[in-house]
Amino acid sequence: MSRTLIIFLCIASLLDAGLTDMGLRMQLIGEANPIMAFLYEHSYLAFYGIKIILPLSLFFIATKVGKRVLINNLFRFSTVVYMGILLLHTYWISTSLSHSLNI
Repeated sequence: MSRTLIIFLCIASLLDAGLTDMGLRMQLIGEANPIMAFLYEHSYLAFYGIKIILPLSLFFIATKVGKRVLINNLFRFSTVVYMGILLLHTYWISTSLSHSLNI
């Protein structure tokens, strides 16, 4: 398991939370995950807490389990998923900016 992947997942999760919060507040996007939408509607603290706790818990589980192919593959898969999510954020931010600037 790569330390770089763990750091990336934690940073990507925080970026996702912040950008999602910004997009929801500006009414530019909707939360696609029904569980996260529920948390966001009821408690911002819970929303951000889950976004922080999930990658950290994955890290702690991985340290207890050790280096295994499955764990490494899960980290790689999570990294690809988060890269896709961050690309979606980039898309809606750029689309929103281009509409507001009439580009």
